[in-house]
Amino acid sequence: MKSIQFGFQVSTFASYINSKHLIATVMKKFTLLFLSFILMYQFGNSQNGLEGIIVEKYYISNAADAAGSSGVLPVGSTTYRIFVDLLPGYTFQAAYGVANHELRFQTTTSFFNNEDYGATTPTFSKTNARNNTVMLDTWLTGGASCGSNFGILKTEDGVAGGANVINVNGILANTDPLAGIPLTTQDGIYAGTTPSVTVLGFTPAELNVIDATSNVGNLISTFNASWAVLGGATGPIPSVNKILIGQFTTNGTFSFKLNIQIGTPTPGVSQNYVAENATGSEILFPALIYPASANPTAQVSITSNVTFPICEGTSVTFTASPVNGGATPSYQWKKNNVNVGTNSPAYTLTGLKNNDQIKCIMTSSIAGALNNPATSNTITALVNPNPDIAITTTGPTTFCKSANLCSLSTQNVAGLNYQWTKNNINIAGATSSTYVPTTKGAYKVKATTINGCTDLSSGVTIVVNDLPVATKTVTGPTTFCAGANACTITANAGPSLTYQWTKGALVPIAGATGISYQPTTSNNFYKVIVTNANGCTKVSAPTVITVNAAPTATITAQGPLTFCAGDSVTLVANSGAGLTYQWLRGVTNVAGCYCCFIQCKASRNL
Repeated sequence: MKSIQFGFQVSTFASYINSKHLIATVMKKFTLLFLSFILMYQFGNSQNGLEGIIVEKYYISNAADAAGSSGVLPVGSTTYRIFVDLLPGYTFQAAYGVANHELRFQTTTSFFNNEDYGATTPTFSKTNARNNTVMLDTWLTGGASCGSNFGILKTEDGVAGGANVINVNGILANTDPLAGIPLTTQDGIYAGTTPSVTVLGFTPAELNVIDATSNVGNLISTFNASWAVLGGATGPIPSVNKILIGQFTTNGTFSFKLNIQIGTPTPGVSQNYVAENATGSEILFPALIYPASANPTAQVSITSNVTFPICEGTSVTFTASPVNGGATPSYQWKKNNVNVGTNSPAYTLTGLKNNDQIKCIMTSSIAGALNNPATSNTITALVNPNPDIAITTTGPTTFCKSANLCSLSTQNVAGLNYQWTKNNINIAGATSSTYVPTTKGAYKVKATTINGCTDLSSGVTIVVNDLPVATKTVTGPTTFCAGANACTITANAGPSLTYQWTKGALVPIAGATGISYQPTTSNNFYKVIVTNANGCTKVSAPTVITVNAAPTATITAQGPLTFCAGDSVTLVANSGAGLTYQWLRGVTNVAGCYCCFIQCKASRNL
């Protein structure tokens, strides 16, 4: 029974399954077509190497068994043996549970395990078997029962080696209780070395159910464990090829769900049979669920409306597709095994993180449905991160037109592409990490990774104030004589405008801040700087003013200025090129006197 060797390691069986699939794929791709045809002809049933699952009621305990047990063995407990029935040439490799394919053993009460010797790797001897009903324990195997040829009587077994004698503990023995009676080959006994079994991935809590102590649990359920005969096992009768894979003792209702991997006659090629949710090359085999029932099997699968990987923040809708869900199935969505969503066949979220796992538990409304509630496949989200960007401003965000002192920038990260927008419209050519705005609007920048994931920054509002109008009008001549200014320059009027008049190279004229100005100096460029309420300024075009200097006007008397009537004096004005003259007596022009001297005969001063 437990003379088989179990090896333990903390790992999953998934890698073993995948390696077999990989070998199968390589073999299929590189096998010649003709050889494939020959193999298919020789092993024409290779797609159905598993013929059936046999569940045998091996023994029902009595009061003597219960009294002789070191653990609690209720009278009437049934020991079940499970066989896989394979075509000749096929081998049992493993029974497993992986994602979407549950491995489960369950009873409505508890499983029995002898407390002295019942263990995954028990200390076994004929004496222990005889005294402590080890043969009634719950255990896993890869084809063998008891290498010591010791067993329990059952009606369908033939007698081997002598008369049947049952001792006080119900153990099959001959007249020499230490000699033992060999089991028949249909019980899985091997004449040679028993194939070793490796247990993978079971948790301590799961192993406790079938290890050392009776009545410690009633359920083993795993999606990440197996027991395997790594070299493959065949039945003791090659033509029959029925392989014992497990024994379970309980006084409750026993049920199980299995997934089986078998080796084919083609080296390196395996077949995987699953109880439900078959995908790809997996073969659906309903008999892997016990007890068989006419009731429908509830199943559910989920899909997503996107193809992973996605970008962070993408809205994803997962949809459940039930099979035999009934008129009113219920749904419980799970993210990383935590309940989420609502009782709905669809679940939508935008906050997926990388490696988040989504699945759905569907409870059928069909009374008596098997596999109820049903667990869907798991979808693992692959999520690429979005860039995280923000805008930094340099200089004021409010300025006057043509006087921009503002620059916008974001962090320059290798591999990111940038696009600046104004009022949510792409700015042509604005694809660097910096941008200088020239017009008012709401500016943002969008960064895109090589995976196509984007982040849009918050907006920065730029205000560009218009410049005022700066024009002027001139009243009077712009060329005049000094002291005879008849010219006025007037700037344009407008609300909240202020003025500063300048001359020359924009030198402010002190106090010249009115709307009008009268220039007094010559050969100057007069301009006006107009400022509006926003502080924006504009300089007008220049006005050139020419002020001609007045000539010198002096009179020299050629004699005394006091003389008698009848006498005269000559007055001589200063001479100069281009000068003309007009003599005045008082304020009245002297008719005909246009020369630079005059002889005065009057006795009165001119």
